Amino acid sequence: MTATRMWRPVNLPAAGSRTDDIWFADALNGWAVNSDGLILRTADGGDAWTRQAHLAESYLRCVSFAGRDIGWVGALSGPNRLYATRNGGLDWSAVTSLPSGAPGRICGVCAVDEQTVFASGTNYPNEDAAILRSRDAGQTWQVLDVPGAALLVDIFFESPQRGWVVGGVDNVRHPDRAPVRADIVPGVFHTDDGGETWTNLVQSNAAAGEFPRGEWGWKFQKLNDRVLFVSCENFLDGAILRSDDGGLTWSRLRVNDSQRNSNLEGIGFLDEQHGWIGGWGDRMFVGGFTSVTEDGGKNWQAANDVGFRLNRFRFIGSPPAIAYASGDTVYKYSDEPVAPSIAAIAATSRRETIGENEVVLETVVPVGCKLFQVRVWERFGREVAMLADERNPQAGPRNLLWDFSDRTGARQPPGGFIVRFTCDDESTSQLIYRERRK
Repeated sequence: MTATRMWRPVNLPAAGSRTDDIWFADALNGWAVNSDGLILRTADGGDAWTRQAHLAESYLRCVSFAGRDIGWVGALSGPNRLYATRNGGLDWSAVTSLPSGAPGRICGVCAVDEQTVFASGTNYPNEDAAILRSRDAGQTWQVLDVPGAALLVDIFFESPQRGWVVGGVDNVRHPDRAPVRADIVPGVFHTDDGGETWTNLVQSNAAAGEFPRGEWGWKFQKLNDRVLFVSCENFLDGAILRSDDGGLTWSRLRVNDSQRNSNLEGIGFLDEQHGWIGGWGDRMFVGGFTSVTEDGGKNWQAANDVGFRLNRFRFIGSPPAIAYASGDTVYKYSDEPVAPSIAAIAATSRRETIGENEVVLETVVPVGCKLFQVRVWERFGREVAMLADERNPQAGPRNLLWDFSDRTGARQPPGGFIVRFTCDDESTSQLIYRERRK
């Protein structure tokens, strides 16, 4: 590991909640999708970014490209679940030809080549999980079943035939109710026939009681032919899964740093010993902690200077010369000097609102706004409320009261939520939290 390399934020303003995913075709050319409904593009390694699309009604979760031209973006909500480009993102179009049985939310997407793409979802155990596959650049699609999967998140294929998808398995199978997150244990599924059949590589671990309930696989990394990693999301604990024999056997390694990092999502190993893990940090989605290991995941230390709320790592080169990670913004691992303007981004204050029974959300409707909307999502991407939907609204300050009720009037449990304020083609997001009653 080069001593002078370090993590630093690139020149991209922090998203209201998070930049959920990034994809880099090489060290310079990359794309990002964020909680403000934006698809962004850089051609210089993150120094400058251009906005390619604004999807105001959608929560964007994942992005993948085959080269620099053919790309795909998956969404958790909004009018469409998948978007495609054939010219590097200059134009994006909704994929409207998805067949019956397609997952209702796309959590992971992998463009294997210009013809072959896979997408996975959903991340809710009470919704049907499945995989989408196209072998003709998105002209037609097939729905692939993954037996036993209660939820599916990240997906990776190294060829049109060989791939992995991670998520969770319902370890309770209660006959009188739908699965809930507290029932779930990790699942790591593998295929060698293009997704026609799947094997859960960690089924024996679950059967032996090695996994706690309320935990599922979130992100997957294939470091080399022997070493594979999976991050585990668990509101109350932090752990990763590691295999050193190509997926034949797996070990669960706890993230044992002093800050008790949990609710983990993004994972990235530079080599077999040195890696990072990040995510929401705690059950209330507040901490945003990052941890580092120097011994392959056996021991961890706090590394919050690496990034905040990290959800994805991407590595460039073999061995990697540069890496990127996405969280509240995008971070870059390199030996480049830190420019003052970039350092200032890391110190930018983050708007957050906290309440127990209700919150007041302050905003300003600009003069000339033709459509003003305020949406609320819970932290896994389900839209729960529309607080404003006005055409030709009156300009000026607004105070919007939300009592944590969804569209049906049901009160939402304590936790974090994402509020998006949209005026015509501009959006911004912020986090709000419902506190637990003391």
